[in-house]
Amino acid sequence: MRYICIHTNLKNGSTGSPYYRTPLLFLFVVFLLSHCAKEGMPPGGPVDTTPPEVISVSPKPDSTRVDLNSKIEITFGERMSGKPTQESIFISPFPKEPFDYKWRGNRLILSPSEPLLKDKTYVVTIGTGAQDLRRNHLSESYTFAFSTGVALDYGSISGEVWMKQEDKFRTEPEISIWAYLFSDTIFIDPQKDKPDYITQSDTAGKYVFRNLSIGRYRLFAVEDLNRDQIWNPDKETVGVSTQDVELTSDYVSHDHIDFILALRDTTKPSLLNCQALNKNQVRLDFDENLRAESVLNPDNFKIKSISTSTSLKVNEVFYTESNTQNIFILTAEMNPEEKYELEVSGLEDESGNSLDTGASTCLFMGSAIFDTTGPKVVSTSPEDGEAIVPQDAEIKLIFDEPPSHSAVESSFSLSDSNGVLITGKSRWENPNTFVFSLDVFLSGRMKYQIKLEGENVFDLFENAMTDSVLFLTFTTLNPDTLGSLSGNVEILGETISRNIVVTLSLIDKARKRYQKSLPKPDSFLFENILPGKYMVGAYLDLNGDGDLTTGNPKPFILSEPFTFFPDTVHVRSRWETQGVELKFR
Repeated sequence: MRYICIHTNLKNGSTGSPYYRTPLLFLFVVFLLSHCAKEGMPPGGPVDTTPPEVISVSPKPDSTRVDLNSKIEITFGERMSGKPTQESIFISPFPKEPFDYKWRGNRLILSPSEPLLKDKTYVVTIGTGAQDLRRNHLSESYTFAFSTGVALDYGSISGEVWMKQEDKFRTEPEISIWAYLFSDTIFIDPQKDKPDYITQSDTAGKYVFRNLSIGRYRLFAVEDLNRDQIWNPDKETVGVSTQDVELTSDYVSHDHIDFILALRDTTKPSLLNCQALNKNQVRLDFDENLRAESVLNPDNFKIKSISTSTSLKVNEVFYTESNTQNIFILTAEMNPEEKYELEVSGLEDESGNSLDTGASTCLFMGSAIFDTTGPKVVSTSPEDGEAIVPQDAEIKLIFDEPPSHSAVESSFSLSDSNGVLITGKSRWENPNTFVFSLDVFLSGRMKYQIKLEGENVFDLFENAMTDSVLFLTFTTLNPDTLGSLSGNVEILGETISRNIVVTLSLIDKARKRYQKSLPKPDSFLFENILPGKYMVGAYLDLNGDGDLTTGNPKPFILSEPFTFFPDTVHVRSRWETQGVELKFR
């Protein structure tokens, strides 16, 4: 692009003053300079949205006996944005010393800092993060291989990368996939060890390693934000594969090695504070939420007098709703003039990290305050006045402290608008959460009433509920608006019975999820579900905790096997959607 300006020769005026001191002449110069004609492409026109392409590479793909001092050259069809393109190039095996990058127009030249390895197959991947000057990305990754030996390796591993958001999953592009070639004597730590092979997921979340050597591999998917090939657990999501992969001369290809990304907490939880709220209750504050199963065990909490070393009995442990960061302990009556030491053990956070032993004790003074407040219902499901409640809904009452279980069960009732009592079974999810499961489906488009006779409900210290009677109402949905979905689960190449959990997640409504357990690969049927578009998946609940365990890099835990139906499933009112096939490979 050129600029053409008109220049003029200004002379001194008759007074002998320089021309730049004459106001009119100065303004004329400014006018000329500000109106220089610009020669080039006129503004406007269609915006360039065409993805860039790789048009040639060197060494040539699949070439052998490549010289150890060879450079790698990549020629694009147009000028590229330097830094993001360079950051999207992965060379495997991963070089110990970085390559030097230089641009010559559309051509990128990568010069090795040290000679290439002998008899080694190299794989170069240009990921979809590579972009042109208009920020158009490669539509898919480009990969080529060459060998410094007489033959290429032909092992391959492929799969998909998924991201979990609440109860929904989506495929994730531009995620680094790391493969480590290891022996049984080597522990792999992605926080410290750089991978042997690197590739990247494409715009559909799919990835593939090609030209891998024979051996055993451990794989991770990492959102490598700073491109340093080291996992930073505080900022970067990571996925763990469902298995380690063994490539042999007889079995050189593995597919469906998939990942679910999540932030993995590697920090041990700590006890921050403890305080006596009254003569029989202590509050504990931790720096993060804890695993509920470990929290609810009274044996994990020891309290003793500082002066006498006498133990103070722990009767009950509870938390309110889903907040396990703040724990409450009900104890025998404490001495208000005594100082106590609390010691906590056996607790884990939600990522499985054990409690920090250096932050597991706390001192507090006994309280002289008596507990005179009765239990209170702080949350319900369904909520009071809620409409469109499913006909198979469970009733849940959450109290702010543990009430007498037998009193709640005998004082609770559920009835329809005609006064007919609904039968069901009672259970307690934890000391202060009551659940009522129905024996039969509720009627559609019917108003129901929950009643709890609070005057008969006491806490462990004989304090009655503040509400003498609690009334809640809800209305069930119209069954004519519901649909159903059926399909089949298959585990290819295996006849062992497994605990299989099939899940349906309604895409356009947050937190609406259905699930069904199967003791073995079999057909399934979901009835009376809301119409809409669903994501359908399944996982093998190997540890029996009722949730999909997505693994952990450290301590190393494999992800439980999972699968998703490849397409969105549309459920219609008064219609059964059939033929959903879920296959574990």
